[in-house]
Amino acid sequence: MLEFIATNITDNIRELEGALNRVSALAKLTKEPLTLPEAEKHLHDILGDRQPRPITPALILQATSELFDFSIEDLQGKSRRRPLVTARQIAMYVFRELTDLSYPAIAREFGGRDHTTVIHAVEKIKALMKERRQVYDQVTELIQHIRKGG
Repeated sequence: MLEFIATNITDNIRELEGALNRVSALAKLTKEPLTLPEAEKHLHDILGDRQPRPITPALILQATSELFDFSIEDLQGKSRRRPLVTARQIAMYVFRELTDLSYPAIAREFGGRDHTTVIHAVEKIKALMKERRQVYDQVTELIQHIRKGG
């Protein structure tokens, strides 16, 4: 299966890492080895026939806003309400997966936060995807929404 992923994702190292993270998280969630057909199904948004489209910070923020029902201002703001914090961290993770932006550049998109906040968010969501099905599903849905263009 790893060979399948590596063979089919050759343009972008972050996309490759993202695919491996998703497959690994899914296998951990289901507590079963993942079959090739299951991996293909769950990675269809990455592997499928898609028109390459520019993924911009505005596009990611808009999709996150729509999916989680928070305004873009809320996502970029200072509030620490739990559901908002989770949505913000998922958005930061998706920024890292789908763009070539650095941690400091991502931090600037979120109201000028410190880059270590983004590092923490990315690591936290990566871990939560392996533990909580809901987080895995939210990340997957957001990535698919962004790639399809809304």
